[in-house]
Amino acid sequence: MDNEILGQLFRQLTDTDSSEKEIIQLLQKVKTILHKNSEYAGNYTFDDISLNKGVAVNCKLASDCFDDYLRTYSFMLATFRCIGNKTKRNTEKVKILYAGTGPFLTIILPSVFLFSSDQISITTLEINENSYHYSKNLISKLSKTDYFEANLHQNALTFETEHKYDIIISETMDKALTREPQIAIFSHLVKFLKSDGNLIPQNVKIDLIASSIKLEKNVDFYCYTDKRTRELNNKHRQFIKTVLEANRQFYETAKLVESESLFLTTICTSQVKTKLNELLLLTEVQLYEDFILKEDDSWLTKKYICHSFSRKTRGKDFNIYYKNNESPIITFKLKD
Repeated sequence: MDNEILGQLFRQLTDTDSSEKEIIQLLQKVKTILHKNSEYAGNYTFDDISLNKGVAVNCKLASDCFDDYLRTYSFMLATFRCIGNKTKRNTEKVKILYAGTGPFLTIILPSVFLFSSDQISITTLEINENSYHYSKNLISKLSKTDYFEANLHQNALTFETEHKYDIIISETMDKALTREPQIAIFSHLVKFLKSDGNLIPQNVKIDLIASSIKLEKNVDFYCYTDKRTRELNNKHRQFIKTVLEANRQFYETAKLVESESLFLTTICTSQVKTKLNELLLLTEVQLYEDFILKEDDSWLTKKYICHSFSRKTRGKDFNIYYKNNESPIITFKLKD
């Protein structure tokens, strides 16, 4: 019975004519069924797993991410679209690697209801023991084991395989690519992607903006599109530079060394307007083709205040780095 209901809900979710309110209502119904079938009763431990290249979030937080509704919906639909395009071209099963599933396998779940097990084959990686346990329960209760080649309780940063995949999925990130190991995970897994394969997300763009906190407006909710707030903020903001585009080319060419900083670019602040006292990092996530999360569409794309000017730093040039350690972050250093 739950399988039939989930199938209907996912078919409705992939109807792009649904309003945002309708999407949220559908996702709330989905979450109720997922809680029931995974036997997830609310794991209220907040024990993140500290890795040498970032943090793997606890099961409770991973579950709560489902309520970031536009993010959830966008990742689901982008993945469904990508798989659909692959099935039209592939004569064999579309092979998918999904790293960091959380307790509900959220991103891939609609696709195991809307495609047949003859069309797709999925391998999952999950380091958190609780999330792994609940996701395995969910697959079994929903009778979807035939879609999965393997469900591995494993660190994506150390995963090795002889297989190549058509699609590699991982949403292990926070705003401005801080804290979580998205960069490190894709930099490692990209070698398992076929030459014509796709990463989801396809690109994460980080822009550097000058602004003033006194002038900045904040959105009321992060689960609704809010173009108005972006328009108001853009009136006083000053674009400086795109400091990072994390896409396949970046992952295949950047020389990421553990516990070292990767140089990204140099920026000049001499032309920044005097009334603008802060530098912000803005995140835009291109999931696949035209599925894009813009600023404030999600908790992933909240603005990040990265520097406040002082007399010593105003008008100076900065080198910008990505720090690849247990607490990833984009950092600034005055240029010599």
